[in-house]
Amino acid sequence: MTCISLITDGIDGITGPIRVAYLLGRFLIGLGVDVNVVSPYVREDVRRDFEYVGIKVRDLGIKPLLPGQAGHLSIWLINGVKGLINYGDDCLSINLSFELPIPSTVFYAQGYVGDLLRDLSQVFPIYYRLSYYIALPLINTADSTYHRALSFSKYVIANSRYSAEAVMSRGVRVWGVINPPVDTELFKPVPNPTQDYVLTYVGKETQFDVLKAMANAGIRIVAFGSKVPWMPRWFIKHQNIDYRGRVSDDELARLYANARFTVFPFIHEPFGYVPVESMACGTPVLTYDKQGPGETVINNETGWLVRGPEDLIRLAIKLWFNGYDESMRIKARERAMAFSVTKIINEWLGIINRSIHSRDEDKNNKELEY
Repeated sequence: MTCISLITDGIDGITGPIRVAYLLGRFLIGLGVDVNVVSPYVREDVRRDFEYVGIKVRDLGIKPLLPGQAGHLSIWLINGVKGLINYGDDCLSINLSFELPIPSTVFYAQGYVGDLLRDLSQVFPIYYRLSYYIALPLINTADSTYHRALSFSKYVIANSRYSAEAVMSRGVRVWGVINPPVDTELFKPVPNPTQDYVLTYVGKETQFDVLKAMANAGIRIVAFGSKVPWMPRWFIKHQNIDYRGRVSDDELARLYANARFTVFPFIHEPFGYVPVESMACGTPVLTYDKQGPGETVINNETGWLVRGPEDLIRLAIKLWFNGYDESMRIKARERAMAFSVTKIINEWLGIINRSIHSRDEDKNNKELEY
């Protein structure tokens, strides 16, 4: 039986890149493949979710030093400074992780943490900015280690054209682009959506000043996502902002589906799950015409792409008070089907079959040498 090891970041829940591993692993299990997930750590309740569908979980016992996103960053930094990890088993390996620099059969490039931190540093509060510059030599070392693990892998697949260009600009070949899948059975439209709020995501890449200007203009905003260390106090107290924090998948799908539109003012985003999940629920997206979201949202069809914060704020106000053509909700759902699990997993099967065939050829050649 073929076995595949999916290497991931620390697992707190089945969201973001972890959802990619879960959906891919679950599909491969259905094809009779033996699937392992290898992670720095795994929350116990999420371990049960993986094991319930037949995916074996290998917890490496690497615990985060801090909670939340800062904990993931600490694992990335520490492992990156230590150097490449020589984890090995007899399985074909697919590395979807920033935190485990393990050269693999297939490396799924999803951008560089160093690039993210560089862009975020421009808007950090002064005390975080100072910490960034002090840690910059360590950040560069960790980023270099990640890139070495990527470059030593047999195949590099990127999650977007933007990520592919970032890798190729550093001198490594990219074999193709496979976007992350969205569960279109979970994220789907509802009849008669309320459309009485605008939805947004709160994370490390959020432009809070944009959301403040929208809320001050009278736009009712519902926000979800993890609280970040530099979240402004006014954000939680603003009368036009309803901050829900981390929500369940079912609740998230309802929030997407009932929103008038989703606004995604980001600083750095190689792909962006939020725009695709929103479109799957039939809700158009207002975001920037750059990086990953600029590839997934179709301007004036499934949402709106603008150049900068001022344009985004101005258009958000117009859309809130004047509305838009409701046919965009149908087009948004149709666009999201290009990222359906079935379509994306079939793309993965292509690279997996190629990897298996290549490995078998290598084994036969070694046997002939003897």
